[in-house]
Amino acid sequence: MKYIPQSIPPSWDYCFNAACPMCDNCLRFQTGLELPDDRQRGNAIYPNALRNGRCRFFRPDEKMRMATGFVVPDNRQMNSLFDALRHQIAKVLGTGGTYYLYRNGKRWLTPVQQQAVEQVFRSAGYTGEVKYAMYRDDYDFT
Repeated sequence: MKYIPQSIPPSWDYCFNAACPMCDNCLRFQTGLELPDDRQRGNAIYPNALRNGRCRFFRPDEKMRMATGFVVPDNRQMNSLFDALRHQIAKVLGTGGTYYLYRNGKRWLTPVQQQAVEQVFRSAGYTGEVKYAMYRDDYDFT
């Protein structure tokens, strides 16, 4: 089994559209092929999501570099801007405590989210590397 069932969240949307030209490289379809025998219902992408040979729910079947627990650079300039940055980063990642789930290592940032966080630092004038507490290669089940 390529995918570890415990790493797939219960809210994951599976796809079963074998007629889709993207199914061989789609994480949603490939995980559907490995659906555990005891799983008999759940969320799914409907076949009509495929429009003009493209599906907006397509997720590449490849591991990516995920990060969590981003660390504010130890720099006086950035420390003075941190409160403003935290607010901006929370806007990027989501409010209602979601920011803290990423910051405290409870959720993993995709490469796109990492770039968005780094852009907030860049817009504040920081030119150094934005570091994260931990990294792992994994599939994007968000």
